[in-house]
Amino acid sequence: MLKINEFISKNLPLLILLMAIFTYLSPYYWKVYPWVPSLLLGIVIFFTGISMDVSSIKAIKTKKRELFIATFLKWTLTVLISIALAHLFFSEKPEIAAGFILSGVVPSATAATLYTFIAGGNTSLVIGASLLDIFVSPVIAPLSMLGLPGNTVTISIFSLLKSFVTIVLIPLFAGLVIQRSVPSLVVHSKSITKFGSSVSLLLIIHTLVGSGKETISTELAAIPILLIVTFVQVVLPMFLAYFIARKLSVNEADSRAIFFQVGLCNTALAAILAYEFIGNLAAVAPILNMIINLSMGAFFANYFSSKQEMLELSNKNTEAVK
Repeated sequence: MLKINEFISKNLPLLILLMAIFTYLSPYYWKVYPWVPSLLLGIVIFFTGISMDVSSIKAIKTKKRELFIATFLKWTLTVLISIALAHLFFSEKPEIAAGFILSGVVPSATAATLYTFIAGGNTSLVIGASLLDIFVSPVIAPLSMLGLPGNTVTISIFSLLKSFVTIVLIPLFAGLVIQRSVPSLVVHSKSITKFGSSVSLLLIIHTLVGSGKETISTELAAIPILLIVTFVQVVLPMFLAYFIARKLSVNEADSRAIFFQVGLCNTALAAILAYEFIGNLAAVAPILNMIINLSMGAFFANYFSSKQEMLELSNKNTEAVK
């Protein structure tokens, strides 16, 4: 089980890409009811609640300034960059534009905490900011769609809030309640959470691509430019947020947390919301974003980790010389 977990975790971006391609090319796919992808993501978030380090959230009380900076940058940089790129490149394709914007106006990805930990960042800051995201996103998401043409991209705050409650809030708090009631589950659930989350994400991709393959085939020509623009959507907010945080004298560990918090969004949720409220084609941008943000997140997490190891080694050598 441990080896399977490690294999899936290390290769998840590639597995998601292969799953998307395989499902699109295959004549067979798992036909499900529209609520099944939401259920799968709800299960992922439920197990996240069970395995979440609640004690780390208490530590955020001393980081109110950093929490404000992380939240402010997330809901300005990422949102404004997403809206600007959508209007600049996809103004004539409102469904794609709406899905693209939705990728940047959902809460941070659960992987942001993992990557922050690997990078030597402050994971409690990511967890605290992620919880705030849940309440901000249902308000910002509908407003971000206002400038797009066509009635197909209209999302009401009430409808989005209802989806957030059923897909995110209820499963998350159910997991937290069970964790509090049975603390021993935290230790035993970690490997199950890791495996279950990865498999659920792959199944979400399979069902969404399978349901929308006919629609996707009509817009294949737009995929290359969508990939390039999505790369910018993920990476640019990361670096801008990190640069601004350092300029504001935020320490290195907190700046790394802000780096991942701002750049990595829960695009599995964005894909489900796009599919539910807009259409099959709108889910393409979030799926591509998921592949890129997981890949870039892993790359930069390992970069920061290597940088940290080199710094610690240098300090040890300096002390040895003294």
